[in-house]
Amino acid sequence: MKVAYHFKCGDIEGRYDSVFYELIFNNLLRLKEPFISSKILIGDLLIYDYLRQGNNPSDFLNYLFQVKGDIWRRIVTDKVKYFIEDTAFVICFETIPKELANKLNDSLANEERYLGALEIDNSLELHWWLYGECIGPKFRLLNKEINILIDNNEPESLEYVEDIKQRLKGIQFDNINTEFSNYRHSVFDDKHNYEHAKRATEWKQGMDSIFTTITDEIIGKLTDTAPDLTDKLWSINQTFINAQTGEQYAQAMTSCRRVFEYITDCLFPATNEIIEGHSLKKDKYKNRLLEFAKREFKSETNIDLIVTNTSSLFDEWNKLYELSNKGVHSDPHRQECRRCIIRTILLLDDLIAIKRTPFEVNVKGEKFISDFMERHNASR
Repeated sequence: MKVAYHFKCGDIEGRYDSVFYELIFNNLLRLKEPFISSKILIGDLLIYDYLRQGNNPSDFLNYLFQVKGDIWRRIVTDKVKYFIEDTAFVICFETIPKELANKLNDSLANEERYLGALEIDNSLELHWWLYGECIGPKFRLLNKEINILIDNNEPESLEYVEDIKQRLKGIQFDNINTEFSNYRHSVFDDKHNYEHAKRATEWKQGMDSIFTTITDEIIGKLTDTAPDLTDKLWSINQTFINAQTGEQYAQAMTSCRRVFEYITDCLFPATNEIIEGHSLKKDKYKNRLLEFAKREFKSETNIDLIVTNTSSLFDEWNKLYELSNKGVHSDPHRQECRRCIIRTILLLDDLIAIKRTPFEVNVKGEKFISDFMERHNASR
């Protein structure tokens, strides 16, 4: 999501950007997140024109912060007045995971000048104007490296780069690089407008809705027949979020494989049958899953879909194993692991789609009954 962090700066004489670069970037690096990739937009929050139009300051801020909406916000309540009485300096991440946004906010919470953070919704014209038009992209952050964005290599641009490098001197970046933006987000960019930003935001919101529906159906339907699935999926998510090494990403991938094996055991238990030359024994998970698909839905299209997605999932597992064995940097591990998780989820969605009848409920009550009888007999 897009998140802006705000700081009170009106009483600082001279240029104050470097004060907040050091504050936010050092805090971010101390969190030791394994993968960060985002453009960083910088500038002052220019709300004076709106206030001069006679808007009630309190009503304006309530709308700005979408108090009645459902966006993520961590505005410091007792410092809201500084948005009106002072100047707010903004450091805005174009893309940042919610978990990291929360951690960064918490790390800044005790800073005297920190006013809070706000998720930016570019489908709101006010948000787009203040956080997309009035401020602009100055950096691209990629893990522990930062790129200074410039439009060209004219002398003025090169002087600007040297000035910014000096301002970033107290921050422990591995490298400070230069990147040409080719006038992206400028008046020369015909896609830099509210309508385009609104469509992009609405597309992201639509994708969120689609994936939420998929995960809801997995929990609501597949866990009837595979009751341990919730714990297994939770384990994958926790391992992935906290992973920092190739070995840890390999553990997440192994958990994906176990989900595949577990769901196959639940849907089509192993048998000694051999159908069309394919064994359906315990270790033949792929064959059993495809046989389940054939018996549930005779459409060749749906069966081909299962074959394709299963093959893609196996390819991801193999790639991740190869990366782990080579001991390469954790960035490609994370990307491959994320794709592996997504393909695992999509395969589960495919299985739900081809099931024409409700999944058989598989609740094992033997332990509950046994415990109950033991307590009952002990009390006699």
